[in-house]
Amino acid sequence: MTALAFLLNLPWTLIGFILALISLPRNIQVNAKPFAFVVSVRSFWWQTWLPSHRGVRASSIGNVALLSEKILPKDLKHELVHVRQYEQRPFIQAFLYILETIRHGYKNNKYEIEAYEKAVNKYILLQRKHTKPGSD
Repeated sequence: MTALAFLLNLPWTLIGFILALISLPRNIQVNAKPFAFVVSVRSFWWQTWLPSHRGVRASSIGNVALLSEKILPKDLKHELVHVRQYEQRPFIQAFLYILETIRHGYKNNKYEIEAYEKAVNKYILLQRKHTKPGSD
């Protein structure tokens, strides 16, 4: 990663740290390639109001990858693909991602397709557990 790409992505990385803080961080590690701060968090409570984000396991913005307690084995690899996307398209990646999602939806977003293919993982919507009354 070039220093210029890191500097151009710095606003997104700072937002990623803010999101990490409000997601109740548990642990932080540094990944070397691609350079990323990997933050284990308790909850993505701030995303649950969005219908398509109710089973979020992980998220990335800038050089910050956020991993919830619900992560599956290849989720970190998937998020690091997104960090590489930010490196390849410094500063504008967030806008390109949003535009792609608006046009094609999450599942058909070309950046998500690339991440799922490179990480060799699949889109799995985690459902909330529903219990019957009195079955506690």
